[in-house]
Amino acid sequence: MSQEKVFKLKEPLQANGETITELKLKKPKAKALRAFDRAQGDIAGSFELISDLAGIPPSAVDELDVEDIAEIMAWVSGFFPKSLLGGKR
Repeated sequence: MSQEKVFKLKEPLQANGETITELKLKKPKAKALRAFDRAQGDIAGSFELISDLAGIPPSAVDELDVEDIAEIMAWVSGFFPKSLLGGKR
């Protein structure tokens, strides 16, 4: 799997005074597993994880299109073996 992935956003968003049309997410590391574990059924945990991997503030994640969030989380979940996620993949 690639070390990073670029997601073209459905709708641009504002972060750090810039208009963002795409997000480049880095490959998750072990610490992301904790956030991902919290994200299982927890929207706040998912947003925290996206914020960390994309390097954008949580307030910018709040403005993401729901389809973008679903696509990003599907990519992230592909890094974690089903056994580590308690069968939740």
